[in-house]
Amino acid sequence: MSSTETTTADDATGTELNGAASPELAPSPGPALGSGVPPAFAGAAARRRDRTVTISQLLAGLVITGVCLVAVLWYVPGIIRTDTESFTGTVVSNGITNLNFASSGLVGRIQVHLGQAVKDGQMLATETSASAAKSLSADRAAITAAQATLASLRAEPVTPTTNASIAAANAQLAKAQAQLSADKVARSEAQIVAPSGGTVVAINAQPGEAVTSAGVRTYSASSQGTSSQSPPFSLLPEGPTTSVKNNNAQTALPMIALRTSTSWEVNALVPESHISSVRAGQHATISVPAVGLQHVRAIVRQVAPTPVSTSAGTAYQVTISVTGHRQVTPLNGMTADVQLGS
Repeated sequence: MSSTETTTADDATGTELNGAASPELAPSPGPALGSGVPPAFAGAAARRRDRTVTISQLLAGLVITGVCLVAVLWYVPGIIRTDTESFTGTVVSNGITNLNFASSGLVGRIQVHLGQAVKDGQMLATETSASAAKSLSADRAAITAAQATLASLRAEPVTPTTNASIAAANAQLAKAQAQLSADKVARSEAQIVAPSGGTVVAINAQPGEAVTSAGVRTYSASSQGTSSQSPPFSLLPEGPTTSVKNNNAQTALPMIALRTSTSWEVNALVPESHISSVRAGQHATISVPAVGLQHVRAIVRQVAPTPVSTSAGTAYQVTISVTGHRQVTPLNGMTADVQLGS
C-alpha cells in the first residue's frame, strides 16, 4: 500500500473516533446568548420567587382568618343578645266591648252588619219575647178600660158613691200606666244599644237563635250557611279574652262585640332567667305579622310580680303598650313578636 493511501485511512479512522466520543468528553453548553446570568444565580432567583409567593399567600390567609374571627366575636354575641331580648306575645285589645241581652230569649232582629260603624245610642239588635209583647198589649187594654170607666163615672151626678168610684178608677188607671211603663223598660232590656260610637267586630248569632244574658252558648246548626241578613260571624278569635262563662260553666260568646277604641297591648311571658333585664318604662318594638305591622313603637307598662308556671318553666307576664301608629289594629289573640330595647 502506498503512503498516500495510509494517510487517508488514518484520517478517516480519526474522524470516526472523534464522532464516537463519549458525551462526558463533549463541552458543556454555555449560557444563552444575551442572558448574562450564570445558571447558579438563575436557580436561586427562582427559589426566592417561589418563596415570596408562598409567604404572600400565608399572609393573605392570616388576614382572612383574623377578619372572620373578629366577625364571629362581634356578630355571635349580638345574635345571642337579640335572642335573649326577643319574645313572643299575644295581642290584647282593650277597646272591645261585649254586648248581650239582659235576659234569655230569641234573637229578633239584627240591625247592623259586620264592620259597620255605629253611633252612640244606635239600636244594634232586638230580642223576641212573646210574653213581653202580650204584656204590653194587656197593659194598653187595661189603660183603655180604666179611661172608659173614669169617663163614664164623671158623666154621672156627683154623689159620695160616685166620688169613691172615680177615685178607684183613677187609681186603676195609674196602676195600668205604671205597669205599661215597667213593661216598656223590660222590653228595652230586650234590645242591644251601642254604649258609644265604634265598629261592629263580631256578631255571634242570627235571628231566631236562643241567647242568654251571658251571650250565645253554642252556634246554631245553620250558622255555617249564608244569610241575607247578618250571618253569625266574628272577627275576634275564640279565647279567654272574648268569652265568658255563665253560672252553669258553659262557654259563651258575646251576642255582639263592638270596638270602641283602637288601643291595644301585648302580653308576653318572659322566662325567669331573663326577667331581671325587663323593667317598666323600657322601650320596645312590636311586630304582628298577621296584619303586616312591623316594628311599632311600644313601652313596657307592667311586669307582673306573680310567677306563671309554663311547660318551659317559670315565667312572668309582661304587658307592653303600643305608643306608635295605630292605623291598623290587630285582633285579640294574634301572635306578636316583641323586641325589647336596652
